[in-house]
Amino acid sequence: MIRKVLMTVVSVSLSMMVLGQALSETAVKSADPAPIVALSPAELTAALQGGKPVVMEFGGETCIPCRQMQPVLQEIRTDLGKKGRVHNFWIQTHPEVARQFKVMAMPTQIVFDAKGTEVFRHIGVFPLPEFRKTLKEKGIL
Repeated sequence: MIRKVLMTVVSVSLSMMVLGQALSETAVKSADPAPIVALSPAELTAALQGGKPVVMEFGGETCIPCRQMQPVLQEIRTDLGKKGRVHNFWIQTHPEVARQFKVMAMPTQIVFDAKGTEVFRHIGVFPLPEFRKTLKEKGIL
């Protein structure tokens, strides 16, 4: 009987160790990637003149749909790699820039080519598969 209890304790301990290792590996794999940086007006101008495509989300820090878009933008940033840039621009902080780009709602994603020319615009939450498809159609991905 004692032997059976000891075997059970050892078995449970080993299971917990294996489970703990698996959980810690999962935590590392699912750790949030770096947040998408919000640019200032000057940084936005520099990004558009940087010779690479730019995916810009015009939104707000407290906007719920804008927050929902952050993981999508992180995936797009990963897809683009060094071929392009992905950024946020907070229109509540800089409403004059929002007017300049004719942004009327949050979030608005605007895709610029390497010359800084707008090639696509979307308003609202943009599901990742559709976003990727659009970027491929526009030659950005």
